[in-house]
Amino acid sequence: METREHDEMSSDSSEERAGPDEASGEAPSSPEALDADGSVAADTAMPTLPPRVEPAPTPRLDRPPEVEERLVSLEELDEDDTFQLRPAGDVDRLAMDLARLGQAFPVDVRRPEGSDRYQLVSGFRRVAALRFLRRTSVLARVHARLPDEDALLVALAGVLHASPPTPEELGQLEERLDREGRLSAAARDMLGRARATGDDLAPESVDGSEEEVDADELAGELTARMAELNQDLALLAPVFDALEPGRRAELLQQLRYAAELVAYFDQEES
Repeated sequence: METREHDEMSSDSSEERAGPDEASGEAPSSPEALDADGSVAADTAMPTLPPRVEPAPTPRLDRPPEVEERLVSLEELDEDDTFQLRPAGDVDRLAMDLARLGQAFPVDVRRPEGSDRYQLVSGFRRVAALRFLRRTSVLARVHARLPDEDALLVALAGVLHASPPTPEELGQLEERLDREGRLSAAARDMLGRARATGDDLAPESVDGSEEEVDADELAGELTARMAELNQDLALLAPVFDALEPGRRAELLQQLRYAAELVAYFDQEES
């Protein structure tokens, strides 16, 4: 008797703990309402996250720039004198300036279609001077697309602006280009203006004798100017790596020359 009463009491307490849902045989309640087929109702579905937005890709140029200034190995230059309009002549003085001051002005080159080497368009004397100094590279403007007619104009501009030829040399150059079939209307016009003798095309000249310069006064002016330059260099230092390779090489060349002068002055002072 005691055992029977104990079993009944255990079953009653189990039903009480199970709760009304389990006792009735129904599924437990859920925060999501179910449709007849067992799927979650649309109006009670949990909200979904918005689609992920990917960052836009970094824009890139579809084609290389038309003109790019950079260092070019002298070994990559062809021995081509198509655009050499006058002999290189004596380059000793130019080589001395390049060794002392560095290359201030780039040469012009282009890469002919189907070739992996460069063709020199303007700057033959500078290249000859650099080779005389046994340098390995030259600062150059690399033209991606430069037709023959435009390349000739670039070469002419380099010759006429560097050291103006004599009228006889201009006449011989015009005859040569005409004989080779390369004398375009633009080239003829450029040569004609170079032969003009008007005052508007005459080279600038300074009248009077040389002016004496006081060394102490010049040193004071240089000190003030160098102080300003040092401030500009300090501003440039954080972005030095972002400069174009040609600009970095040119700036470092000037700084090396200044460092050599400092060493020279220190030796003189000691």
